[in-house]
Amino acid sequence: MLIYPVYTLFFEAAGLPLHQVSLLLALWSLPVVILEVPSGVLADRWSRKSMILLSCLLKAVCFLFWAINPSFLFFAFGFLCWGVSEAFSSGAEEALLFESLKSQGKEGRFEQVYGRAMAASSGAVALSSFSGGYLAYVLGYRVVVQFSMLCSLLAFVVALGFRDVNLHKQNQPSFAIVEEAFKHLVKKRDVFVFAALLVIPISLADMLDEYDALVAVSYQVPLAFVGIWVGGRYLLQAFGAVLAEQVSSRILNAGRAICLVAGFFLLASKIIPSVAGLVFYFLFYLLLSAASVIQENRIQLSIEEQGRATVQSLISLATNLHALLVFSALAMLASVSAVVVSLAVYCIVSCVVIGWLLPGKQRLR
Repeated sequence: MLIYPVYTLFFEAAGLPLHQVSLLLALWSLPVVILEVPSGVLADRWSRKSMILLSCLLKAVCFLFWAINPSFLFFAFGFLCWGVSEAFSSGAEEALLFESLKSQGKEGRFEQVYGRAMAASSGAVALSSFSGGYLAYVLGYRVVVQFSMLCSLLAFVVALGFRDVNLHKQNQPSFAIVEEAFKHLVKKRDVFVFAALLVIPISLADMLDEYDALVAVSYQVPLAFVGIWVGGRYLLQAFGAVLAEQVSSRILNAGRAICLVAGFFLLASKIIPSVAGLVFYFLFYLLLSAASVIQENRIQLSIEEQGRATVQSLISLATNLHALLVFSALAMLASVSAVVVSLAVYCIVSCVVIGWLLPGKQRLR
């Protein structure tokens, strides 16, 4: 997705002020909130492969809207398609991966395989960032959007080769599937905390990511080098995903500790002046990348015969409801620096509160 590292700059170049950019990011979450759980149930009852294929096509439609008319209305239409795409793939991808491994008796390798997959994904985004930023500078944003549409169609072709696996295909009524998945997430404190960490502090990296190009510009990074900035950060995220297995095997409940440290690092990035603070800014992304893989593995291992995609969709629903609220709040802020500081403080406070949800002995592990 060559437009990925610079699409907020594309919005800005099209004349959108910061508050409209924030509203677009909030709008992206709307279809996810509405369709997340129904799409998860559909993946468990019908076909995970088909949901992923539809997701690829919808993302291509998003970029088609952006290429036709770069205006707030068409950006909004595109984000609606992208939101539906996200709802369709969320849960289906993780469920397909886990049960593909389980069908071979290798479910214990999920954390390793998922971590490497996320690292490969981040590496691919890094390559797109290195080239996308430069191509936007040389050829313009609309050409890069067209390339991104072609890449989405290429992803569709790749997904055609997937083998559909559903070891516990759900045949019960949709409401019963959702109820069983919900009970799984709330009946044990450990599972609830795993999910809460994914929903709140870990999701903040994705939210800040939407402002990342604007943060780069605030450091006076030229447009031609924005892709290098974003690509370098994604390489660090790839490194964090690979490190996840090593960290989780040595520290119990490592996710909470990593998220807390990440919050302090993000705050330090604004307290420490100039280039030195950038080290902490990039480390924030590295740490939350590792925490994401660790918590995803623990959620997947906790699921037995519940609808796996539905469980994941409930977590994603909560994440996007949370994102909708956070982006709406951030829309009231006038500067990117205020956005960064607010997210850092929120990350720290949420980690402390979530930590206290566990019994005393487990809090200390």
